[in-house]
This record gives sequence, C-alpha cells and structure tokens, in this order.
Amino acid sequence: MSKLTNDEREDLARIVSSPELNDPRIDGDRRLGQQFADLWRADLDDVDEVTIGRVLLRAAVAVTQLTDAGLPTARVANILTLCAVDLTALELGKDLQGQGRTIEGEIVQDPPGKDTPTDRPGEDDGKRTGK
Repeated sequence: MSKLTNDEREDLARIVSSPELNDPRIDGDRRLGQQFADLWRADLDDVDEVTIGRVLLRAAVAVTQLTDAGLPTARVANILTLCAVDLTALELGKDLQGQGRTIEGEIVQDPPGKDTPTDRPGEDDGKRTGK
C-alpha cells in the first residue's frame, strides 16, 4: 500500500510531468534538490524518506503561498521555524524534564527596548498604511 494519499500522488504526477520541471534551464535546481534530498536522507535516517518528501512538498506549497501573498522570505522562514517548534515542543519538553529543566525556563526573554512585532520590517498593523 502506498504511503502517499491520492491527492499527493496526483499532485506529484502533475509536478513530474510539468513542462517547467522538464525545462533544461532548471537542471541546476534539480541537482541542488537531489543534494538536499541526499543530505536529509542521511541526516534524518530514522525518518522514512516518503514522509520527508511529503513534509517538504507541503512546506514548498506553504512557502509559495506565503511569498505570493507578499510575505518577505525572512518571515516565511520564521513562520516555518515556529511551526517546527510547535510540532516538536512535546518532545523537547520531555527531554528537558528528564534533565530537571522546563520549557518555560529555557525561553529567552526579549531585552528591553526590543522591537515589538508590529515594528519589525515587513509587518504592518495598519497604522502606517491605514489599511
């Protein structure tokens, strides 16, 4: 039985057969993608490679959607990092508890005078643009 859902199988079939993917001008991207795949296979040897592929496909779709919506690359990276933190928080909590520590004790507080989220570049609470 396949580890892919029907939707994933259809999406991947469309991607593999897309003219853009088969354009020789993206050979460099293809080689770099293969290098990352090899790296993650080795680095995440305890994770099934189909699972890694499924996660990366979803992440690629999210990156595309967020950047198409105008979010800067740094914010997209931050969002995906926070997603990873959320997904691993229980495991991290168990690890820390085994060491007699807590997640709360590990949280680094922002220093005084640090920018608030609406003061960060690329973010707007409506005050500057009126939207």
